[in-house]
Amino acid sequence: MSVYSVSNKFLDAYDPFWTCRLLSLKVGTGAILLFLCNAFLLSPQSPMTYILTTAIGLLASEVIPAKSTARKISNFTLIVFLLATSTIIFGMFSYFRFGLFFVVVAFTYLVLRFMAANPKVAALPTTMIMWGIMSMNGGATDFNAIANNYLYFFEFALMGVITILIFPDFTPKVFDSAFLRILSADVANVGNPHYKNSDPQVLSALFVMRSKLPALPERYTRLYEAIIAFQNAFMKPHGLKLEEVLLAQSALSELMLAINSHTTFSLDAANVQKLRTGNSAVYEMLANLACGYNQCKA
Repeated sequence: MSVYSVSNKFLDAYDPFWTCRLLSLKVGTGAILLFLCNAFLLSPQSPMTYILTTAIGLLASEVIPAKSTARKISNFTLIVFLLATSTIIFGMFSYFRFGLFFVVVAFTYLVLRFMAANPKVAALPTTMIMWGIMSMNGGATDFNAIANNYLYFFEFALMGVITILIFPDFTPKVFDSAFLRILSADVANVGNPHYKNSDPQVLSALFVMRSKLPALPERYTRLYEAIIAFQNAFMKPHGLKLEEVLLAQSALSELMLAINSHTTFSLDAANVQKLRTGNSAVYEMLANLACGYNQCKA
């Protein structure tokens, strides 16, 4: 069982939505390139300032939705520039205690006033402030030194751009992993009259799926709508007999296997056809969900 699979029985308990695996693999790839870069560049101060700035930029750019690689690079470059600017500004005034206090207050007000209102980058102002303070160890005070520092920030940031270019897009795995969490809850609650839309496992999975839609093709939006329709219909009591409960559980389990293997889901299986004969309403619900899934994965 590979760490790259949508579902991993050892990791799902700790990382059910594939988020940590995505970020750790991406930052790990960037770290290798950054240390190779550091082997050939003689930075004017501790290289960890530049390395960690790039790593933070990689993490932050992954959180901000972006449909294309070019957009991801644009987001990453902007984040690195803002982090580098906060580091340099705080470093310039680190020699002056009272001056630094007023600079920190003014800088904090400005970034929160103009950036925190945007929900897509709401966490970035706090990151800029904290990183500026943490990396404040006596910075450059003349133009040449400032320009030199910016140059090193972007030389190391180039490794982040290369990481974005060569790193696979694992966002569909996050969506599929959340889909599996919903289906596993459905399988465990087939026929349960108290199973509601407020189930924590279902709500958290739907939230993750919805947050990833801006970075996914349009077909995932249609699948998400099919999942919502299925859940709304599935939560209603259907008076299932014991055999129909087992058939529905089997059909949903087979859909989970199809998601894990990245294949389409066939409605021609014997258990699905038995469900069609026994309870056509439940079969139609499953058929609509399978249609949305197959259109997305075809």
